[in-house]
Amino acid sequence: MTRRFFIEGLTLDLPLRRDGVTGQAILDYGPVIDHPPCTPAGRPILLTIEDACPQADLEEGGVDCGACRHFRPVPGTLLGVCRNEKRPAPGAQPNLKPEEERA
Repeated sequence: MTRRFFIEGLTLDLPLRRDGVTGQAILDYGPVIDHPPCTPAGRPILLTIEDACPQADLEEGGVDCGACRHFRPVPGTLLGVCRNEKRPAPGAQPNLKPEEERA
C-alpha cells in the first residue's frame, strides 16, 4: 500500500508499513532518505528532522530543517520543500527571479 502526495507539481507515492508497536500503518520515509526527490522547479523535498544546511535561516535555538524559515511543510507528513534560493537541487538552475514564484 502507498499514500500519494502532490507536492508543488510533483506526485510522490510513499509506501506504508506496519508499526511494530502499535500495529498502525505509518509512512515509510526510506525512499525519500535514500533518494531525495525534487519538485519540477528543482526544489529539494526533505524531512523536517534533517540537520539544517549551512544556508539555513533558523529560528532561535533551531537545528533542523523544520526550524528554517525557508522550509515549507507538507501537511500530515514529516516532509517539506526547501525554498531557499541558495540551496537549489543538484543539477537545478537557480531561480534568478524568485519574486515571480510568490505571485
